[in-house]
Amino acid sequence: MVWTTGPAHALFDLFGLFSRDAEEEEVSPDAHPYEITFTLAIEDDALEDRLRSASQLYAQRDQIPPSTGALIARARGDYQRLLAALYADGRYGGSIDIEIDGVPPETLAPDAELPRPVSVAVTVDPGPVFAFGDIDIVGRAPVVPDLNDEVETPEEIGLVAGERARSRVVLRSEDALVAQWRGLSHAKAGIAERRVTARHPQHAVDVALRVEPGPPVRFGAVEVTGTEHMNPDFVRRQAAIPEGEPFHPDDIERAQEQLRRLRVFESARIVEGEELGPDGRLPMSIRVAERPLRIFGVGGAISTVDGGSAEAYWQHRNLFGQAERLRVEGRVGGIGTGRIDDLDSYNYFAGTTFVKPGVFDPFTDFTAHASARLENLDTYRDRTALARAGLARRFTPQLRGEISANVERSRIEDPLGKRDFLLVSAPAQLTYDTRDDEMNPTEGVRAMLRAEPFHEVEFGNTGVISEAQGSTYHAFDEDNRFILAGRVAVGSIVGAPRDEMPASRLFFAGGGGTIRGYAYRSVGPTLPTGEVVGGRSYFAASAELRTRVTDQIGIVPFVDVGSAFASSFPDFDEELRVGAGIGVRYYTALGPIRLDVAVPVNPRPWDPTVAFYVGIGQAF
Repeated sequence: MVWTTGPAHALFDLFGLFSRDAEEEEVSPDAHPYEITFTLAIEDDALEDRLRSASQLYAQRDQIPPSTGALIARARGDYQRLLAALYADGRYGGSIDIEIDGVPPETLAPDAELPRPVSVAVTVDPGPVFAFGDIDIVGRAPVVPDLNDEVETPEEIGLVAGERARSRVVLRSEDALVAQWRGLSHAKAGIAERRVTARHPQHAVDVALRVEPGPPVRFGAVEVTGTEHMNPDFVRRQAAIPEGEPFHPDDIERAQEQLRRLRVFESARIVEGEELGPDGRLPMSIRVAERPLRIFGVGGAISTVDGGSAEAYWQHRNLFGQAERLRVEGRVGGIGTGRIDDLDSYNYFAGTTFVKPGVFDPFTDFTAHASARLENLDTYRDRTALARAGLARRFTPQLRGEISANVERSRIEDPLGKRDFLLVSAPAQLTYDTRDDEMNPTEGVRAMLRAEPFHEVEFGNTGVISEAQGSTYHAFDEDNRFILAGRVAVGSIVGAPRDEMPASRLFFAGGGGTIRGYAYRSVGPTLPTGEVVGGRSYFAASAELRTRVTDQIGIVPFVDVGSAFASSFPDFDEELRVGAGIGVRYYTALGPIRLDVAVPVNPRPWDPTVAFYVGIGQAF
């Protein structure tokens, strides 16, 4: 059979087939292997790749159909899938020919006797490229500053006479037209009429759209369903859907994010009512499914320079019915860097954290934390116990602020001697984050500013520890296969000499978080004896080219540079340490698994020749 696209007064009836696959019939348990040839009538590698991906016969050629009927169903469904791919490329005059053993699949019975394996041939003549012709849009939303400027117009999307008539441009334009009205409180806006007509002699596609905005509405009553241990009134309060206020999609998006932040739901959906209430308000429903109350987990990491680490945690997600979280965790590090029976040479951490969401208002959380640690590093030995309590607030979806009170007692042994410290501080931090994915960002920026006024009791020093970090991401292609990522960080301590600050509070560089190829916290100012000590400032920068070779595998060349300095501000007259290397990424649903191999470019005599790092998520 040859499928040819003819005059189209309702092509989008076919467009509805874009996301629907034909159901494969299960007629008999006998699998039916086949050998496929796929031919495109023109030379266009990119189009051929897209068509082959759209064809189940080709894309699933290694998956043998469970029966002859299933093979035939797969072939029949390919007509619509390939046709949709041609429409997506702006081709409305193409033809599709599919044959099984030289016979069109629609003429075959599900129990037809066919060779095993059977030959399958797919031939596609894509036809000419069509351009948009006459464009007629009725019922556009009025342009209102600060309300509609965040939504693309159909013209910006590409719905313009003379532009290539890709089907997705029309579909995206419809979404944009509706979104503009919804941004003006018309929650029930929709496309009332769509006429898409292909004029074959002119290779043109005319598009006529009529938008029905419906009335402006306000948020109505909010219903919560699906709660078991959670207090439904608290869920309603945290969602913060403003009952009685004009409808706006941003409020729903913010409410969705608020529910995700509670970390207690397996799923949480906000559903708009089908009909307006008698008062013209739109009822809303929050439908949730809760996660198990208690979880525990284990993890680990390994580096040839810093050794291995193992950790475990236990967490209660909902102590008192309002998403209160209690987490207890422990970690052992430095495994493999010394004698296995020398337990005193390992690094230890134990801590507990309590979080109470929604204090004062839905956007402010209270956090209390207590922990103790023992670190045995090449540069110092640290024993510290600390307690901290504070507030965190989300000002906008992108901007978050934190402030807390902190007390920590520590004993430090380093090249400057053995000293005790009692540090009282009030750290405050602002974070601006527009990344599209925390584990694997492809666009956006992340900027952090931190200032921590402190008073050190033992030596009587008062000062400020400050730090700033920024990272950005740029994709060179639409498929995000080539991404340039960069990061810069600086820090400073003023108000105290270096030997009167805990080494754990001084700045070092080196390791997977700053300069790969060097040992963790091994880069900093050196004494005349050659021993490394912490600095009162630091600078670090990194660049990566994240390249996807396949959908699951990526290659990442990178370079890191930085150092820590004795002065309170970075001294760029001093030599900076440089590390370079290449990484492999295996992309999973949870995030990329990272393996980095790095070498120090300008090593010191004691630096390693090569270092390996394994982790989950991108390096930054």
